[in-house]
Amino acid sequence: MVIFIDAIISPAGTGLIYVTATSRISYGLQSQRVLPEGVRVDDEAGRAVVGLVTAFVVGCACFAPFPSWQGLVSLITSASVLMYAGAPLALGAFRKRIPEIERPYRMPAAAVLSPVAFIVANLIILWTGWDTDWKLGVAILIGAVVIILNNVFRGASSVRPRWDWKAAQWLLPYLIGMGLIVFLSDFGPLTHPLFPLWIDIVVVAVFSLVIYYWAISSASDRAEILRTADDCP
Repeated sequence: MVIFIDAIISPAGTGLIYVTATSRISYGLQSQRVLPEGVRVDDEAGRAVVGLVTAFVVGCACFAPFPSWQGLVSLITSASVLMYAGAPLALGAFRKRIPEIERPYRMPAAAVLSPVAFIVANLIILWTGWDTDWKLGVAILIGAVVIILNNVFRGASSVRPRWDWKAAQWLLPYLIGMGLIVFLSDFGPLTHPLFPLWIDIVVVAVFSLVIYYWAISSASDRAEILRTADDCP
């Protein structure tokens, strides 16, 4: 009985945090003109109303393709890790482009810890397994379609987001590459994987380092980074 009670209380707290955090993400995306104007609707208390409703509906819909709570948690874990994988990339780019900017905390050995953190994030995605990762890929594809359609149909008179395609040139190869590695690994659906256990870990580590230094070298220039930071809500 205690386990059943905890199984309700513990995810409820996490769910509350995720719903509120997701509503702020959608609010920020609208501020950057990536999502439609209607997303940014506040009530008197400053809550992102449309974002909260959208996060709730999408969260409920995510129960449909998963036969168990474990399957849903696996997808959320991979999605969170994929999101956090951008943090070491951002740190590396900031250290290279704007090293003199004042910051409250300066992480020691960032040149070593950042690529290591990126490798670990990608290893977690690998270990999650193909059955979860392909669904994550579909979710990413749906999000990309929504953003593209919004950009196409928002009208010629609307203010459009400024895309820095040069800085994002590594993103598609990264997503496709990780998908292929997971598919061909011991955690994929193949009976005889191309990358057996341990070999797949080495492949992910090498691939992660290539993507890491590619992303750092193609990052936005100093002026663009500072402009984007000023535009953030």
